[in-house]
Amino acid sequence: MPNKSMRILIADEQLGQRLQLEKMLNSLGYYRVAPVENFEDLQRLVQSALQPFNLLVANIDLAGAMGVDLARFCRVSPHIQHALLYHCAHLKVPAVPQTERRAVSISLPKMPDTEALEAFMSIIDSAVKVGEVSLPAGLSKDTRHSRPRTDFTHSVFGRPA
Repeated sequence: MPNKSMRILIADEQLGQRLQLEKMLNSLGYYRVAPVENFEDLQRLVQSALQPFNLLVANIDLAGAMGVDLARFCRVSPHIQHALLYHCAHLKVPAVPQTERRAVSISLPKMPDTEALEAFMSIIDSAVKVGEVSLPAGLSKDTRHSRPRTDFTHSVFGRPA
């Protein structure tokens, strides 16, 4: 089940590619998508973000014209959690071990297709299981506390009968 609250940023100069990526993400259940067409807009959005973007899907050549290494920009930016970068060639999303999924950045030789995008989303949008706190020794989940109940009806908070 997709996490519908994921904030996704698409950056590509080509309108057709931005629209295609957005449609693919929508078909996978992701709707909080913001497209940008140049590096200046990307940088402005990222730097002014109140909440981090969960994913940046971007054409790596977008920043190359400005002399910026987009992969490095993503690594040092606290407002980009994951990055899926591509060039303008055959593509396959590499396997990412569970222990290395904290901030995943992958560079592809071309724009991702639906299969590659779905594989990447399954890597970064996997459910996180919150651990359970173990009970102290001697207590089990079924044990009821045997503490006597205190009657506060005659306290200063109670009303006289």
